[in-house]
Amino acid sequence: MKVLYFWPLALLALVPVIIFMYLLKQKADKHEVPSLFLWRETYQNIEANTPWEKLKKNWLMILQIILLLLLIFAIMGPFLENCGRSSEHVVVIIDQSGSMNTVHDGEKTRFDKAVSEACDYVKGLRNGTGISVISSSDNAVLVLSSTEEKDEAIEKIKEIKPTLNSGNAQPGVEMVKTMQSQWPSLTTVCFTDTNVDMEDVPGYIVDVYKEKENVGINYLSHGDSNGKLVVLAKVTNYGKMQTAKEVTLYGDNQIITSQSVSFEPGESKIVYFDKVNFNGSVLRAELNGTDNLTEDNVCYDIVSESKQINILLMTEKNAYIEKALELMDGITVTKSNDIASFDSFVSQKYDLYIFDCMMPANFPESGNVIIFDAPNPNLYRSKGVIEGALVKSLPTDETRYIENMDFGAANLTAYVTPSWANPFLTAGTDNGDMDVAFSGIKDGQRITVFGFDVHNSELPLKMEFPLLMYNIINGNVTTGMLTQNVVNVGDGVQINAKADKMLPVITKPDETSVSLSDYRIVFTGTDEVGVYTVTQSEDKFSGEEEFFAVNFPSTESFVESVPSMNEDQNTDVKKSASADLDLKNIVIILILLLLGVEWIAYLRK
Repeated sequence: MKVLYFWPLALLALVPVIIFMYLLKQKADKHEVPSLFLWRETYQNIEANTPWEKLKKNWLMILQIILLLLLIFAIMGPFLENCGRSSEHVVVIIDQSGSMNTVHDGEKTRFDKAVSEACDYVKGLRNGTGISVISSSDNAVLVLSSTEEKDEAIEKIKEIKPTLNSGNAQPGVEMVKTMQSQWPSLTTVCFTDTNVDMEDVPGYIVDVYKEKENVGINYLSHGDSNGKLVVLAKVTNYGKMQTAKEVTLYGDNQIITSQSVSFEPGESKIVYFDKVNFNGSVLRAELNGTDNLTEDNVCYDIVSESKQINILLMTEKNAYIEKALELMDGITVTKSNDIASFDSFVSQKYDLYIFDCMMPANFPESGNVIIFDAPNPNLYRSKGVIEGALVKSLPTDETRYIENMDFGAANLTAYVTPSWANPFLTAGTDNGDMDVAFSGIKDGQRITVFGFDVHNSELPLKMEFPLLMYNIINGNVTTGMLTQNVVNVGDGVQINAKADKMLPVITKPDETSVSLSDYRIVFTGTDEVGVYTVTQSEDKFSGEEEFFAVNFPSTESFVESVPSMNEDQNTDVKKSASADLDLKNIVIILILLLLGVEWIAYLRK
């Protein structure tokens, strides 16, 4: 136990004053009695000639001295240290990422638990402690810089709202690293459901994770087959119990069809909706019923109306690529196996060229390009051939929704990724991971390169293959105002509007409108799940509109790295927060109780 102030000890000088008051001769009260025979000691008072009397045992005096000592003790600001540690300043970090919306107990979520724990922690801090508050998800926000007012800190904590963004508390921890030099004595308390690295930050994690059953839709996509849609949805059971769910497909808010699907623990399934007759704009897949994370029970896809896209496929024969192209609507594919005649095709100016295990003598100067297992020393350099390896995906736009994909492949070419590109597939070797696929923009052309023939790999057999090809092709043939029609919460959307019309307006799912400040801009207000409408008017009466959908990030449906379960832990992890216990209020309550006892004793005297 420690105290904040020592100057109240000077008030101990009042203790002799109380004793002095009781040494003074008490004024006798006069009473008429019939006889003094039984009053043997009365003469002692009659014969007293001094103003003093002998100090007698007096419980009221003792009680008043105790009250004075307790009052002095309360003014000194006593407190019990947390684990024997005293901090001049504490930083409270609240994780507000999407996974924190998972139910913890009853109707309360993990986020609710974090806020409640944080408020209780602040209440228990001793007076005079500096307090800062940070919210964290995909980025960190300093909600409160520094205050010694606990009520103000609690109010700011309660004002933090959960988001649907992908992320965790790590950005908040990184912010603390830039702040900790301001206070010699600092404690950081991080309220989160996901493990973060606090090795260089003094403090601990409060783990609000609680395992709950959850089924979520990871993604929704579509393709065209003979004038009708083929729609597929990936659904995953993240729980440890077998379950069954009904997946309902909606088109522009009208029910199209539904399927009942059963799942084993941890199982993912692709749900196919074949021959869907739909001519609208918005597809929505939804899980019927509720579970412990409702935000991932719905997923959107946009059937965009764009101009016809022309693709030239140069290949001997590749049914896998041809089948993947069928998932794209609004495209016309021209196939040829005669690479020598490529120059005769160039004059038609295709939007996308796909070279499968062959390369023309003259590289196309316009249009985007996808290359499978073909050298081109003018664009990229090889680091050598890998006979066989396990290929893993990297988190990029090409591998959106399939970040954890892996497959085996033989005869891979490792590349020195050019400065204008980023790798999205790597192969594990004895010398470490090597890049075997990359994509980027060079001189206005998007160029995507695979260092292997898909026939010599397990990739076409993976359920993620159609989505990988969809992501890559869709990134190469976008048209209209939008470069993307489907993103995750928190992602930016590139708007490319026409400069000869009015500035675009975006209508969010909650019906609020946002007027953009420029014709070309990255819109970052994607904080809600649902469909957003981009409208650009020619005048007050006419215009055009496009749609993009924002989905809940599948990475937030399940927490893989839980603080309490991490074996390689450099930070203390607790299930509940603890702070320095302020004893002042407890002592004041005790004083009030003793004052009541003194008053009762005085009345009975």
